[in-house]
Amino acid sequence: MKKTIKLIALAVMLIMGGQAMAQTRGAMLLSGAFPLKDYAEFEGFDDFALTSLDLDDDDAGAGIGFSVGFKWYFNVGVKGLGVMLSADGIYNGPNANLKAAYREKENHYDGPFVDGSFTYNATPKHINVPIMLGLNYIYHVNPNFGIYAEAGLGGDMHFLTKMESVAQGSLLGVENKVTTTQKYDMGFSFAYQAGIGIEVARNLVIGCSFYDLGKAQVKGDETIVTKLAGSTSASTKENYNTFGTVHPYMIMARIGFSF
Repeated sequence: MKKTIKLIALAVMLIMGGQAMAQTRGAMLLSGAFPLKDYAEFEGFDDFALTSLDLDDDDAGAGIGFSVGFKWYFNVGVKGLGVMLSADGIYNGPNANLKAAYREKENHYDGPFVDGSFTYNATPKHINVPIMLGLNYIYHVNPNFGIYAEAGLGGDMHFLTKMESVAQGSLLGVENKVTTTQKYDMGFSFAYQAGIGIEVARNLVIGCSFYDLGKAQVKGDETIVTKLAGSTSASTKENYNTFGTVHPYMIMARIGFSF
């Protein structure tokens, strides 16, 4: 968190620096987010970082997602070179293998209930919000066409939406309904990016970036609510769980507009 505070303070200093660091341009970017390595893998719930109690498990099962991002560029007095401040919101849902595993678990109940059933009310999705500071260099081949390269460092806030499941059936002749809700704490980690692209007519931006958003432990509160059929009351049990780790890597295919 201290790194983020320093990053924001430095960004404010750059913005307030007057003519020497005057803002020259900005860009809004829409991207396809293509996960890589363990972030994109799922081989079973035993190795799934969001449910496994083995702290070393790191399969995240992330699928192809999308991003909306903003970048601001500040002049440093060198032609083509600028300080870059970027902020992105990146969404990745479950990949095809993980979706199939959720359906398989719903269709083949293996819990303690007789004639039981199991369904998911909600499954977790990844939301990353990286904020970075770096450098951008653009070379204009002519006034209407430029080639750029950039890199940045900063921090990432990693959010996971909740997982909620419902199991119900008969146990010792009594109908039970058990609702389990797993919420996840926000993770924070060091992040960096590097990218290349082109700018057309000083307006249209097309590029590709690599993002490494760092490793964060998956933790959060679990609530288990058990209710008997015909009863108006329910018993509640709460746990705080620590699971595996998530390390988002991704390629961002980007298109945007300068302003």
